[in-house]
Amino acid sequence: MRTHVAILGWAHILINGIHLLLGLLILLGFSGAGFLSALVGAIPLLPVLGGIGVFIFLLFAFVYLPGLLVGWGLLNYAPWARILGIVVSIFDLLQLHTPWMIALGIYGLIVLFNAETVALFERRQYR
Repeated sequence: MRTHVAILGWAHILINGIHLLLGLLILLGFSGAGFLSALVGAIPLLPVLGGIGVFIFLLFAFVYLPGLLVGWGLLNYAPWARILGIVVSIFDLLQLHTPWMIALGIYGLIVLFNAETVALFERRQYR
């Protein structure tokens, strides 16, 4: 089960990290569009477009940063990571627009509810 926990941890880091990078690119895109609009004379659009970019990035951070944290915690067998991983996996199931998040949520629930995984995180011997 250690292998599955490691795979799940790296999958959380990879998938959530990609989503956070996408959010950063959206922020940079909106800020760049605001800067370009200010260059051509539409100065009031700069804070509006920048604000929209910041809002979208903060939304991405709110949704995907816990998954990144769970991945790190799972790789280190932190006691809190299993419980937070279950919560994040349930929220992953609600993201119907991305099938890889649904697959990650299902895999996460299977791995994290396994009795051997529970024993790993409680630091006791599995029987």
